[in-house]
Amino acid sequence: MTLIARLRTIPYLPLLAGLMILRLIAAGCAGLVPDETYYWLWAQHPAFGYYDHPPMVAWWIAAIPGLPDISALFLRLPFVLSFAGLSWLIYDTGKTLFSETVARRALLWLNACLLLSVGSVIATPDPPSVLMWACGLWALAKVQATGKGQWWLVFGLFAGLGFEAKYTNLFLGLGVLAWFVLDKPARKWLLTPWPWLGGAVALAAMAPNLIWNAQHGWITFAKQFGRIEGAHFTAKYLLEFLISQPLLLNPLIFIFVVLGVFAWRRTRNNSSLALLIALPLPLMAYMLAHVFHDRIQGNWPAPVYPGLILLAAVGAEGGKFGWARKWAAPLGIGLSALVLLVMTLGSALPQKSGTAGLGQGWEKLAHDIQAKQTETGASWIATTDYNTQGELSLHIPTATVIGMAERERYAWPQPAPNDRALIVLSAKYVPTLDTCFTDLSEVGTVSRLKKSGKKTDFRLFTGRLKSATCEVPIIGS
Repeated sequence: MTLIARLRTIPYLPLLAGLMILRLIAAGCAGLVPDETYYWLWAQHPAFGYYDHPPMVAWWIAAIPGLPDISALFLRLPFVLSFAGLSWLIYDTGKTLFSETVARRALLWLNACLLLSVGSVIATPDPPSVLMWACGLWALAKVQATGKGQWWLVFGLFAGLGFEAKYTNLFLGLGVLAWFVLDKPARKWLLTPWPWLGGAVALAAMAPNLIWNAQHGWITFAKQFGRIEGAHFTAKYLLEFLISQPLLLNPLIFIFVVLGVFAWRRTRNNSSLALLIALPLPLMAYMLAHVFHDRIQGNWPAPVYPGLILLAAVGAEGGKFGWARKWAAPLGIGLSALVLLVMTLGSALPQKSGTAGLGQGWEKLAHDIQAKQTETGASWIATTDYNTQGELSLHIPTATVIGMAERERYAWPQPAPNDRALIVLSAKYVPTLDTCFTDLSEVGTVSRLKKSGKKTDFRLFTGRLKSATCEVPIIGS
C-alpha cells in the first residue's frame, strides 16, 4: 500500500491535520510561560531526577537539537507531536477492545477534549504522563484481546516510564489491581508469571529516578508526596473540582462517560469495559479524598482522560442523548480551536497580569535587566524565584544567572559567583537580601508588562555575596 493510500485510511485526516497545524502555530507564537523555561533549564543539565518532578519533561526538551538557543516552537515540538501518538493509541485501543465505530468516535472526541487538545501545546510533565498512561492502556488492551502474556512486559515498560514522567502514573498500577477486583476473568493472570514479570520491568524502568532520589535525600518524593499531608478538613474546593473536571473533559462527552459506566453495570461481564472503568478509579478516589483538604489543580487527573473518552465512545453506542452525541465534537473542537487562536494572537492581545498573561513580556523584562546590568557594572545576575530564573536564563543566554533562593532546585554545578551582582527580586516578596549580600543598594524597578503590579514588577538591587553557598530566605509580601 502506498503512502497516499495509507493516509486515506486515517479517519478525519483533514480535520486532525488542521488541528495539528493550529497547535504548531500556537506553539510557535505563544510566549513561553515560566514553568516551561524552568524545565528548559533542567534540559541543559540532563539528569535522572530534579527537585520538582521526574526527568522525562527535561528529556523531551533535550531531545531537540540547538539548545540553549531555541525557539518556543522547537522547545514545545515533542509535546505537540505527542498528541499525534496519543491519537493513534486511542484509535487502536478502541479497535482492539471494541469496534471501528467506537475507535473513530474516540479519536474524534479526543480532539474535542479541551484539556488534552490544548494542553499538548505547553511543555509540561503532563503530555509525557498522559502518553505513557495511554501506552499502558493500549498494552492492557492487547493483553485483553490476544490473551498473550508477553504484552504484560510492554505494559510494565510503559508503567515504569510513566513514573519517569510524573508520579501520578503510579496510580496506573493500582488501576490494574482494581481491574482484578472488578473483573473475575482478569484474575486468571495472577496465576501466571506475566503480571509479576511486567512489574519487574516497571521497576527496572523506574530505577533511574529511584536511584537519583536515593542519592539526593529523596528530595522529589518529599516535594510531591508531601501533598498527601492534607490541611484541615474543608469542602470549599469540592464544587470547583466537580465542575471543572467535566468542563475540561468536555461536558457532552462526560454524559457518555456516565452512560458507559451504566452499560457495564447492566452486564458486569464485559472485561473490556471493566478495564476502562477500573484504571482511573484509584487516581480519582485519591483526588476525591484530597479535595477535602486542598485544591485539585485541573490538570492533575489528565492521564485518565483518554481512557474516559474511550469509555464515553462506548457509552454513546446506544440511542440516548443523540443531541449530545451530535454536538460533542463541534463544541469541543470549536472551543479548542478558539483557545489555540487566542494563544497564537497572544502578543497582540491586551496584556494581563494573571494566569492568561504568564507568557507575556519576558523578552522586554530581560532586555531592561540586561541594560541595568551593563549600567551598574554587575558581573552576574541573582534571582530569588524559579520563574524569573528560568525566563532570564533563556532570554539572556550570555549572562550568568544564579538562583539564590530554594537552591535545592538547582542541583547541578553552577559557576562560583563573584564581584557585584544585580539582584532581581519579584515585587511579590519582602526583601531579605541582607542575609546573603552586603553593600546593598536599590537601583530601580522594572516590569514585564505595561501595567504595573506585584505580579509583574521586579525590584532591582546590587550587592556583594557573602558566601557562594548562601541561600536567600523568601517571605511573601
